[in-house]
This record gives sequence, C-alpha cells and structure tokens, in this order.
Amino acid sequence: MKTLLEAHNLSKLYGNGRSQVVALKDVSISLFPGECLALMGPSGSGKSTLLSILGLIIRPTSGCVLVQGKPVEEDERSRARLRNEFFGYIHQEFAVIENETVEKNVMIPLQYARIKPSRQERQSRILQLLKQLNLDWAVHKNVSFLSGGERQRVAIARAIINHPSVILADEPTAALDRKSAEEIMGFVLSMRDQGCSVLIATHDERIAKTCDRVLHLVDGRLL
Repeated sequence: MKTLLEAHNLSKLYGNGRSQVVALKDVSISLFPGECLALMGPSGSGKSTLLSILGLIIRPTSGCVLVQGKPVEEDERSRARLRNEFFGYIHQEFAVIENETVEKNVMIPLQYARIKPSRQERQSRILQLLKQLNLDWAVHKNVSFLSGGERQRVAIARAIINHPSVILADEPTAALDRKSAEEIMGFVLSMRDQGCSVLIATHDERIAKTCDRVLHLVDGRLL
C-alpha cells in the first residue's frame, strides 16, 4: 500500500551553542490511507513539533516530508496550498477566534481555497457539517459563548470543511472533560470511514487503544 504521508530522518534544533535544544532527532514516520496512528509520549517529547513539521507549519532543521510519495516543494505558496487542501489540523487549545461567529470560524479554509465556493455553497456546507457535530444551533453565535467541548467541535469543523486527506490532532481532548473527550474522539475516528487518515498526538492510553498503530516518542526520538 502506498503511503499518504511520510517523513525521513526529521531533526529539529532550536537555539545555538550551549543553549541549543534538540526537539527531534532522526525521526522517520509513515501514514497510510484510512489509518489512525497514535503518537504517544510525555510532555516535551517532541510530539507537537513533529505534527507541526508534518503539517508544514514549521520546517525541519534536516530531513524531508513527502505527500503522496512526492517531496514537498520549498516555496511557501505551495506549502500553504497543501496546508489548506491536504491537511486538517486540530489544536489542543482550540485556536478559534473568540469574537467571531461559529460560521465565520469554520469558513476560513474555504476562503483560501483555490476554487472558492459561492457564499451560498459555503453556508450550506458549513451548516451540513455543523449538523453532523450537533452544533448547527450555534452557527450564528460567537464562539466566546460556547463550552470547551463545543469550541473543540468548531475547531474540528474548521479542520475538515475542505475534506482533507490527513487530520493532524495535537492532544485534542486534553482540555476537555471525559464525556466531551469521548464525543470528540468518536467523531475524529469516524473520519476514517470517509477515507481520511488520522495522526493523533496523545498521552491517553484509552485513545491510543482505539487507533490502528501506536508510536512512542521520547526525548525527540521514536522508540
């Protein structure tokens, strides 16, 4: 089976000299179509750094990332297009715009699409997705009025509105109560049925057990 996303010998260094920190060291990883892969490790192990490199948010000090078998181009315009079309990124702290409505938050990726849907189509797609997340009642509400679990569902809707091939989830349930966490994970994992692959960074064994494979990252290295 061909890989959807892979990386070879990724290393990431911060600082110089005695203050230099090795965030990642020679990490190689592969993600296959329809797979859910858990990345486990303690805080500070490099999980967020790895997801940010794989999602083309930051660049590695050395090593390379391949999307559908092809190296990612170096120019920022190509990387930005892939970030918007190929990836859906779910942050631990939601990363939503508090003083904007749910609709405007979810609409952001659509506004940067190469083929921009009409406003009517955007509104229709957003409402349909929010219904799946049981959040259609809040479409015109400001995010600041929502609970933590509801905000995370807004973040998920924004991450998947462009039908990404890969979802990168960085501790998406860490700030949630158990019930909300179970609901969020249930929806994220259901994305595999739609042909999506999921890479989730977590320290929760219960979440890891629901995934197809588990990798362990410690001190910037895969065990």
